[in-house]
Formats: sequence, C-alpha cells, structure tokens
Amino acid sequence: MKWNELAELVCAFISLLVTAIIGMKQYCQSKRMEEFERRQDERDERRHAEGNRTKAVEFISRYYSDRGLIPLCAVAAMHSDLFYYSREMYRSFCCLTPEVQNLILEYCNLDLRVRKEKDLFNRCIAAIENDLRDRFPKDEPAFYGNGKYVLRSLDRYAGEKIPAVRIGRLPKCLDAFRPISDNCTPEYDLFIIEVLSSAFESQDASLTPISCLEKAYCFESSSEIEACRFASTVAFYAATYGSGDEVNDKDYGCPGGFDGERIETMEDLFLLAVFQIYTKLLLPNEG
Repeated sequence: MKWNELAELVCAFISLLVTAIIGMKQYCQSKRMEEFERRQDERDERRHAEGNRTKAVEFISRYYSDRGLIPLCAVAAMHSDLFYYSREMYRSFCCLTPEVQNLILEYCNLDLRVRKEKDLFNRCIAAIENDLRDRFPKDEPAFYGNGKYVLRSLDRYAGEKIPAVRIGRLPKCLDAFRPISDNCTPEYDLFIIEVLSSAFESQDASLTPISCLEKAYCFESSSEIEACRFASTVAFYAATYGSGDEVNDKDYGCPGGFDGERIETMEDLFLLAVFQIYTKLLLPNEG
C-alpha cells in the first residue's frame, strides 16, 4: 500500500471517528435538553396547578359564608359568563378559568362541573315544559314565549329583591289537591309546593295544577316582576317534584338550604330554577 493511500485511509478513519464523537456529543446534548425541558414542563405544571389551587382556595375563603351558592355560580357561568350579574360572587366565578371553576366545585365535594352547554336555558325550559305536558296534558302551558318570564327574572330584574307577595283567598278549584280553609294566606312558596307535590304524586292526568296556581296567584293581573317570580318558582318546584324518586347518588348541592346562604334577588331565583331543572331533568338523562 502506498503512503498516499495509507494517508487517505487514516484521514477517513479520523473523519469517521470525529463524526461519531460529534454525533455522540449531539445525542448527549439532546438528551440533556430533553431532560431539562421535561423538568421545566413539570415545574411549570406544578406552578400552574399550585396557582389554580391558590385561586380556588381564595375564592372559597372569600365567599365562605355563601359557599352554598357555589352551584349557582356554576350555572351562571354555563348560562352566560359575559352577563354582568349583580352578585359579586357570580361575577368573580365567571372570571375564573373552567379549570379553576371545576377545582372549586371539587373542593366543595360537589359532583356538578362547569362545561360547555349550548343554549342551556332553552334546553331547560323545553325539558320542564315537556315534563308538565306529559303529566298534565289538559293543563295550560306553564311558561309563555319560551319561558320569557323566567328569563326576565335575570335580564330585567337581576338585582331586584324578590318581591314580598302573599296570596289571598284561595279559589275553590284548589280543593281537589287538599282541603284548605278558604281564608288561609300561606307563605308564597308553600302553596305552590302543596299543589305541585300533590298533583305529581296523584299521577292523575286530568288535573290542571298550573291553571289553578295561575288563578290563585292572579298571574294575569300581576306586575311583571311578580309574574317573573311566579314563573321561576313554579319552574323550580315542577322540576323538583317532576323528576320522580329515582335514586341518584350525585351531590350537586342544595343552594339556599346549606348553611345560612339566602336566595334574595330575582337573579338568585332565576339561577336556582335553572339549576334545579338542569340537575333534576337534564343531567340524569345524559347518563
């Protein structure tokens, strides 16, 4: 072998060796970068999770006295997170990311979760209307104009206090549900509870509980805010008693009946009605 051929062979070997060394160094450097990026991602995830946890705990602590209304916060966010709710608690909740919102619900041991719900209100109204139509086909429609009076509880009267209305003398048609003295003046919700619970329990399709309630509460001649209160209250209790007695191990919360929090405004009443329909009639049917 000539010297020039030997020199070329040595050079080729050295070149191959250098290439291998460079390749090995690049591989090692790539592994170090991957490991660094992995640690960086894990650190970022921990910081993100800790940040979410801090926001969730801060929210619960700030509104601890009204923590029973947290399910209504979830409904407010699903109905419209852009609406300017009168209660600061609802607005604050809507400003949080869905991840933090659901963490709050989780920390409160609730099975309810915030998720994208297309046209939630109209779905709820359709569900309760269908339920009442199936149970009492001879009755008047419970909600007019796709639930316009229920919706106006929020759109027009959100920050208004629920009007203090008591019903007067009860019409005779209500005797079909339970004999009550005709000079009785029960608190607003109690008579709606009595009529709807008795009607649903009877399973008598000939009953007309909505028509009787409209007469008792002077629905046609009442002011708009009173009509809104009536429609929203009926929606709440119709969902309560119309859902049946099926066993459900889910805990979605019980706004207004937890620990001193109060349903005070028309906004609260609207969210409570939607919450009840959503959890009693929609969620169970979604499996």
